[in-house]
This record gives sequence, structure tokens and C-alpha cells, in this order.
Amino acid sequence: MNGSYAESSVKKKVTTTDTMKKVGLITLAVVCLLAGLIVHLLMLVVGMAMIGLCFYLIPKFDIMYEYIFCDGQLDFDKIMGGAKRKNMLRVDFEKVVAVAPANSHALDGYRHDKVKVYDFSSLEPDHKKYGLVTKEGDQSILVYFEPDEKMVEVIKKKDPRKFSEY
Repeated sequence: MNGSYAESSVKKKVTTTDTMKKVGLITLAVVCLLAGLIVHLLMLVVGMAMIGLCFYLIPKFDIMYEYIFCDGQLDFDKIMGGAKRKNMLRVDFEKVVAVAPANSHALDGYRHDKVKVYDFSSLEPDHKKYGLVTKEGDQSILVYFEPDEKMVEVIKKKDPRKFSEY
């Protein structure tokens, strides 16, 4: 390889919505168990199934995004619970229109309703977030992500005309 490889990862911040979903699942499981003890034995079976569902679903709220840049392709993977990996998006840099910091004016023309937006960032306000615009057919896609310095340098080297510092 000629040095056009970089990888980076960020852990997604746990949001209030995620916490409320976890609390709701646990509460529903406890209510079903208590109803099974008090009302009917069938609810006890439902409560046990809910506990199993909690063990399956709650780790899925622990999300990490991994970015892999290799020879002109940037892959965005989602890792749930530290175990399950899912490829969310693959971007070919031949189709990339622009890469810039998220608050850059270079991305202003792509912040409207007709653009599909993906956010693969940590949601932390103090982290440096970048936006990447690509075309899939006639559809524009805006991707927010947080590359490290090595990945930024590799992207700059790949196509410096598409990269904006401001």
C-alpha cells in the first residue's frame, strides 16, 4: 500500500432518549414479572421473556462508529455492544463532492430537506466534526463524522481540491 489507509473510531454519547428506552424496557419487564406473581402465571412467562429481551436489546444502545479509509473508499461501520458490527455506508471518493468541517460554509449548499443526512459522530459538542458530501445517482448525501488527524491527512492527500479547511 502507498499509505492511503487510515482508521478511526468514536464512541457515541448516550443520549436521554437512549436512557429512557433502557429504563422503559426494564420497567416493563419488572411490571410483567410482578403482574405474573399477583395476577396470572402467564404474565410471569411474559416477564421472563421481557428480561431476555432486555439482555438482547440493552447492549445495542452502546454504539461505537468506526471509519476505515482504504484506497479511495471510506467505510462507516456501527459496532453495537462491542460485539456486533454492521456496515452502514461505503463512500467512493470518486463520487465525493466536498469534505469540510461541519460548521464550514462549504457545506451550506447541502443543508436542506432534499439531502439525505447520516450522523456517524459521537454527538459530543467539543469534538471536531467533519461533513462529507457525496452523490448517489441524483441523490446528495451529507455524512457527519469525526476523523482523527491521520485520516484527515490521508483524505487531503487523496483529493486536496475536495477538502476544505474552513
